[in-house]
Amino acid sequence: MGKSLVIGHVRGIEIKVHPSFLLVLPWTALNWGYFGGHGLAGVGFGLVLMTLLFAFVVLHELGHCFVALHFGVGVRDITLLPIGGVARIEQIPLSPVREIAIALAGPAVNLAIAILFAPPVFLIAAANNLGNPLELLIFLTDMTPTGFILYLFFTNITLVLFNLLPAFPMDGGRVLRAFLSFFTARLTATRIAVGVGQALAVAIAIFGIAIGAPSLVLVAIFVVVAAYAEGSAVRVEDTLRKLTVGQFILWDLGGVNEHHPLPYALRGGPRDVAVVNTEGRVVGMLWRHEVMQALNGGASRSRTVRELMDIEATVADVGDTVYAVQQRMVATGRWAIPVTENGYYRGIFTSDRFWHVYRNVSRRPWLDLRARVWRFIEVVALRRTRFGNR
Repeated sequence: MGKSLVIGHVRGIEIKVHPSFLLVLPWTALNWGYFGGHGLAGVGFGLVLMTLLFAFVVLHELGHCFVALHFGVGVRDITLLPIGGVARIEQIPLSPVREIAIALAGPAVNLAIAILFAPPVFLIAAANNLGNPLELLIFLTDMTPTGFILYLFFTNITLVLFNLLPAFPMDGGRVLRAFLSFFTARLTATRIAVGVGQALAVAIAIFGIAIGAPSLVLVAIFVVVAAYAEGSAVRVEDTLRKLTVGQFILWDLGGVNEHHPLPYALRGGPRDVAVVNTEGRVVGMLWRHEVMQALNGGASRSRTVRELMDIEATVADVGDTVYAVQQRMVATGRWAIPVTENGYYRGIFTSDRFWHVYRNVSRRPWLDLRARVWRFIEVVALRRTRFGNR
């Protein structure tokens, strides 16, 4: 759908609402107004509850984000969806203890909120002579202060329990993955957690169908898709950490000497090129858009490369991993990095090269299998055609 709407910032973290979130409005109106039999008053009451529910979801995600920031992990944003919130936290290797801390921070926030509501909840139970807290559920649909307090209390309890299910990539699944990482490789731990999560998602879907709760089926589908996506991302990341950048660099005629005139950098066509000294060591980068802008702007053609080069350009070694170099690209905002060996320039690694590598390592096996099957069918059909023409 369309672009998400930014509704605020907290400690530099964007909080956004996805367009699909609008689906919550008619559902709330139908649930509290029409099916609940409360009319417009029910719609208003339901919207207030739904607003607070998603406020609790935001606080849940901020719990993850704040702990991540405490550990020096970058956080991009939080997006609200009809089925909850998603925090985009930088994927970097973490110790199992830190991963568990980040995962548990969200449910801990909701548990703290539930504890704040606990005293009035116990007073309500005592006033109605109810010994079992679950008996309070009969008041949840009441448009009264009692129903209001109970709804907020049980909402946070539900968020705690639901998120702690060991269904990766939910919080409980991440705790499971981190725990398994104490005993096995992260990739293996992720595969196990993904399998457990998808099995639980199937069980949730069956249960949702059995009790006529389509929302549970949607949640199950989300868990299956998200688990597969995150599992694939970890697999690709693991592969990129094993590949060295030296395998994929481009030879660009040995770069350009720092003392050459600017037009010399355009030999072979405009391109981003490494700048080297007379010894062949990298001293900077020359960006094609800056060269073209300078020359088209009337700069002297005798102006040297050294005058325009980027002296803060980062340099990689042929032994650095593709993953590490790509992370450096993102951190520095540079889409091409010179690569050296023993201090001498050997070639350049660009964002285009990275995406070429990424596409190859992230290919989906079943698509490759399908392509091979179709290729086999084509070969068989071609042979039969040739045989029939003889």
